[in-house]
Amino acid sequence: MPAIANGTIRQAAVEVGIDLVGFARAAPMEDARRGIEDCIEAGLVPKDTDWKTEDPSAFCDPRSVLLSARCVVVAAQCCLADEPDDLSRPGEPHGLIARYTRRNHYRDLRDRLKKLSLALGKVCGAAPRSKCLSCGPLAEKPLAREAGLGWYGKHGIVITLEFGSWVVLGELVTELEIEPDSPMPERCGDCSACIKACPTGAIKAPGRLDRSRCIQHLTNSPHPIPHEWRTAWGKRLYGCTACQEACPMNARVRPTGLRVAVGVVGPSIPLLPLLKMSEAEYGARYPDNQISARWVRFDCIKRNACLALGNAGDPAAVDPLTEALRSDPSPLVRGHAAWALGKLDDGRTRSALDRALGQETDAGVRDEVSSALD
Repeated sequence: MPAIANGTIRQAAVEVGIDLVGFARAAPMEDARRGIEDCIEAGLVPKDTDWKTEDPSAFCDPRSVLLSARCVVVAAQCCLADEPDDLSRPGEPHGLIARYTRRNHYRDLRDRLKKLSLALGKVCGAAPRSKCLSCGPLAEKPLAREAGLGWYGKHGIVITLEFGSWVVLGELVTELEIEPDSPMPERCGDCSACIKACPTGAIKAPGRLDRSRCIQHLTNSPHPIPHEWRTAWGKRLYGCTACQEACPMNARVRPTGLRVAVGVVGPSIPLLPLLKMSEAEYGARYPDNQISARWVRFDCIKRNACLALGNAGDPAAVDPLTEALRSDPSPLVRGHAAWALGKLDDGRTRSALDRALGQETDAGVRDEVSSALD
């Protein structure tokens, strides 16, 4: 395929509505591979993680998805919208959704990258072999750094000059020959606001994240949340951006006004109906969004709802939590419903917990009930 000027691609990206693009060589990223292997060896990546640990070499090599690849067009899209963070009302407590997944920015960006690929085909006179990816099989953050879109913050997230870390990333892996950009120098300096802001102390050192402590990871981890982190969990239902909220670079970012139309769930969703839903009903209510994706465990979502209800303190949650403790098929959900009832403690909760202690057969849930009564 012929070479193509990167200025032409930048203009085409603007025309299809992509906020930022940069260009990286389609070559193995050995530093990124070693970093991943070091994290795995240090025990910072739980075995049940959805992080790509099976084959770090393929994860860090664009040619693993397109053998003839010569360049990766890396795209970033701002996900910061002008909207309230919590839509709760008395009697209708909500669970909070992380900014990046309030809408399906990933699918939106992938669709824009497909349009960009078609535009490049018109420029070249023939469609180049390309793969459009977002939240997929490649190490996106190292690619974004290589393409000069930003630098690694101490929280391990890419920070751009234009939009801070309020971006989602996507890639167009192509056989086109395009002049690469240079990596951007790190600009965090002595700032450690993100490290201090982490509710569970998951950022062990600059760029070293212990995923077993990270609420972002824990929202889809199929295990009980340690008691010492449950109050710090707050009202989160899916995801965590505490480290990003604390970043001074993000304080300067203004919402772009981009309103993604696909997979819209909003900044928070009602929790009480969620406890009564089946998984099929949940998927139908919140389609085409990461919170209902096939890799997200529904019992984890309901567990998170119990934690959020316990921390919200709304007495309207007592009866739904009591019913969840009595009848939910998942011990994970029943155990966290018990904790939430113990946290609410409004006079009705003790009798509900006493009944559960006499009926519950799962040892782990019984421990949770006993702890709530204490």
